[in-house]
Amino acid sequence: MRPLLIPIFCALFLTACHKHKNDDPEPKANLSVLVYIAGDCNLDASYYDYEEQRTINFVDEDIRQMMEGSKQLSKQQNLIVFVDRKNLPPYFLKVANGDTTRLYTYPEEMKSSDAATLKNALQWVKDNFEAENYGLSLWGHADGWTISPARAANAPRRAYGQDTANGTTWMNIPDMAKALEDVCAGKPLRFIFADCCCFQSIESAYELRNCTDYVIGSPAEIPGEGAPYNTVIPALFSNTNYWQLAVDAYFAQKSEDYEEPLSVIKTSELENLAQATKAALTQSLEPLNSDGTNFPDVSSLIYYYDHCLYDMNDFMLRNTSSDVYTQWKRSYDAAVPYKKMATVWMSNNHVPYMDCTIFSDFDVTEERFGGVNMYVAQNANTLSTRNRSYAEKQRLTISQMQWYKAAGYDALGW
Repeated sequence: MRPLLIPIFCALFLTACHKHKNDDPEPKANLSVLVYIAGDCNLDASYYDYEEQRTINFVDEDIRQMMEGSKQLSKQQNLIVFVDRKNLPPYFLKVANGDTTRLYTYPEEMKSSDAATLKNALQWVKDNFEAENYGLSLWGHADGWTISPARAANAPRRAYGQDTANGTTWMNIPDMAKALEDVCAGKPLRFIFADCCCFQSIESAYELRNCTDYVIGSPAEIPGEGAPYNTVIPALFSNTNYWQLAVDAYFAQKSEDYEEPLSVIKTSELENLAQATKAALTQSLEPLNSDGTNFPDVSSLIYYYDHCLYDMNDFMLRNTSSDVYTQWKRSYDAAVPYKKMATVWMSNNHVPYMDCTIFSDFDVTEERFGGVNMYVAQNANTLSTRNRSYAEKQRLTISQMQWYKAAGYDALGW
């Protein structure tokens, strides 16, 4: 195919997909939720559950849990699942009354890591299941906020939605935000529920602030089985305090011998938090020297994945005066209205069978825990080989995130 024809073909293909509506469109609901399963990766895999003494596939088990949770939904609530599995074209399921109905199957394999695919999937739901409000659950791998090339098989901090078909690709958060904003058309999603690792970063949430009211997720790694959808689904469809109920339902699930730190970000408060953060940082920290001798001290700070994603509240508590921190904390609490603290979570530094050790270089307390991770510039020369690579790649891309200027990172030379 000639290069000139590729954009035309893609546009026609996406438009054509929108025409595959149900013969009998559903009546307008009060809420339609899309669960976007980016499962064309090692998550479309089976494991043995020793407690239940059976083999479980992550994708199948979560859909089964959604079926169970759907029994509590009303006719005015639509649960639609986009499923991308290994070596198969994606398809849509409607989950209702404890059962599933396949609605539409794409004619060929697609990349769930492509922001255009996410955009198309959400638009399909809006076209076919019109509702007063919409929600989105992101299922799959995630790895922080960093902007990376589309083909980033070995690049750390790869954002969301690993897809291994015909080469490994990921979705950058700015691309995700643009796609969702295009579909939302000025009316944000009710929520983005991130059932994936390390998604709850301040940089990502700020990027997504115009396309969702709330971001619900974990700043740390999550277990492979993900959320307990049998309880999370009814929570997400609740009329009030759905974000708190969803966090409580997720936190109640115990996996191995650890819990998951979780939080809720209210995006309408992020502009105020950005201003407060900029004022606090520029008032408290000096810009980096040319010789790099005054990087922030991150020793013993709470981190969520290796030594790269730091707890935002803990960093501000350590690096600002009491008065500055108290003023900043008011804005933070407004932007993060709910959180659940964990002291041990799944991590490369914890899982025994990965030949790693439990966290031993920081303590988690109520005062320190904030439940949202943030970027902190580090002196790469002082880090291990692996963490040096992470830090160098982060510094190359952080300036492309909107939070970089909004929160004063640029003034510090981060």
